[in-house]
Order: sequence, then C-alpha cells, then structure tokens
Amino acid sequence: MAAHAAAALQELCHALQLLAAGAKVTALDVSAPRLDRLEENLTRCGMHAETVVADALDWAPEAPFDAILLDAPCSATGTIRRHPDLTFVKGASGIKELVALQAALLDRALGWLKPGGRLVYATCSLLPEEGEAQITAALTRHPGLKITPITAPGLDPDWLTDSGCLRLRPDFWSERGGLDGFFVAVLQQGG
Repeated sequence: MAAHAAAALQELCHALQLLAAGAKVTALDVSAPRLDRLEENLTRCGMHAETVVADALDWAPEAPFDAILLDAPCSATGTIRRHPDLTFVKGASGIKELVALQAALLDRALGWLKPGGRLVYATCSLLPEEGEAQITAALTRHPGLKITPITAPGLDPDWLTDSGCLRLRPDFWSERGGLDGFFVAVLQQGG
C-alpha cells in the first residue's frame, strides 16, 4: 500500500517525484493558478494527485499523513548565484515575517503526521534562521520530535550538518558551475 504524503508545493517536480515513488499525493497550496498548472502537467504525464487550494494555517486533513514535504516559503537567498539582483529586489525587511511563517507552517504540518510519520522541511535559503535555527526551535517546541539524518549514495559528507541535515551552498561543485543553496531536514514524530 502506498504511503499517503502531503506536499506544500512550489514546483511540479516534488509531486512528480512523490507520485513516481508510489505515494498517494495531496498537493496543498494557497495559489489556485499554481495548482491549476500542476494539474495540467500531471494530466500531461498521466498522473493524478488530489489538489487543495487553501492556506495551510487554516486547512486540516481528513486523516493524518505518513509523510509530508513542506517546501516552505523563504527568502530564496540560495538562488543568488543565478539571480544576483535578488538582494536589490527583496532586501532583508521581510525575513522576520518569513521565519515566523515558516515556524507556524512547520508546527501546523507536524500536527498532521501519523505517529512515527516523517516531515521533510526544505527551503532554498542560505540563512541559518530559515534552516538550522528553525529546526532547533521546532525540536524545542515538540518533545519527541527528532532529526533523521539524511543518507544517500554519493552524498558528499561536507554537505551535511552535524545533526544530519543537508546544507547546500553556492560554492559547492564550483568546478561544475556551483549549486543553489538549500537546507533540508527530515523530522520524525515519536511513535
């Protein structure tokens, strides 16, 4: 039986990867046009996911999920090598609000997990307050929550934090043109 996973999606690839892995996917996003585009692409690929247009802070699932991918809204500082104008467009003024929103979304999504369920928290940010600090705070707020260290064949150990989260930086793979900056943590509820 396939796991039931929820994805707060910002990109089509997340849904496609989950579906290709055999998951039953519920895609939640506050943007109807973004989910319309997702449904068009899924249809083109011969795939189906339940789509829900709602604010994750207000919505509640009918049943808990085995796994959740929270692609959290962030500053996008990890894309600065491809978008050098980002610092002029965004500025630093909204970081506190983004961090508060990420924490609220993380708390909300953790409440949707089955006991023993896993949540993948991801941002395309280089800022520790949107990554490592966010996870440290969540661990404090949620007794029984733990980090599951990320492992994968060929994963460079330099890309992992001391706690086993993935931290990519633009200077990694510089000989290949570099990488975007990302932070990824896998969290598991006690169960």
